[in-house]
Amino acid sequence: MTRGKALLSVVIAAGLALGGWALYDAYRTREDSRAEITEACQGLVDPDAVMRFGGSGNKVDADSAGQHLCVLRREVTFEGQEEMHPYFSLTVAASNDAEPGESRFDLGVRSVAVTAKCADPVKSGGVTSLRVTAATEYDRADRGEPGTLAALARGAALRAAAKAGCETALPRAPKD
Repeated sequence: MTRGKALLSVVIAAGLALGGWALYDAYRTREDSRAEITEACQGLVDPDAVMRFGGSGNKVDADSAGQHLCVLRREVTFEGQEEMHPYFSLTVAASNDAEPGESRFDLGVRSVAVTAKCADPVKSGGVTSLRVTAATEYDRADRGEPGTLAALARGAALRAAAKAGCETALPRAPKD
């Protein structure tokens, strides 16, 4: 084997090792983010759907929730610096007071609220309805892709209702 071939072999091996490490690191970051979303939002949202919401960036972590069930931050690059910025929040409120009307969606500028009416409040420990609000925490005044935030809110409402023992029928999520 010539020196050139030996050097080329070393360069190729090093490139493969670095590429493999980069893939593994990206995979671990995504897996850690999925686990963070599941824990912070108590399993009420699909981590992959939340990670796709609002654009690119593999790293997601939880911020202080305050009045929300969870607030998630996404890694963004701004002027060459990587920073974590809030981009999604979820709020869940159970009610023991009968609200008039059926299960419904209320669309805001940067949020979607779902009211899930419980069919049998006795089975759900007196809970008559759940109100789940999914919101974008971006400064721009839109909900991202049409229907995505509504689908996240609907999925969270169904999971919250199941945890509470609340049988509910929700309409399909609005597409826009």
